[in-house]
Amino acid sequence: MAKYYIKTGTLEIIFSTDKEPYDACRTAIHECNSNDEVDEYMYCDERGYRGYDTADTTTYVIDTEQILRKEGYIK
Repeated sequence: MAKYYIKTGTLEIIFSTDKEPYDACRTAIHECNSNDEVDEYMYCDERGYRGYDTADTTTYVIDTEQILRKEGYIK
């Protein structure tokens, strides 16, 4: 089981799952509330929270808009 640190904007989630990073981000986006802001990208890493300034080649960087569309938040 992997332990992912998922970050986008003000949303930061630690998520333990057997899912792949992309699917973990799809699940984590449902934890947003009205006070959260999301960035252009979601960063998913097993070593801790990452962002645009700390992501490296092993960090999964996923387009937040793509996740929001897949989960039906935007058309």
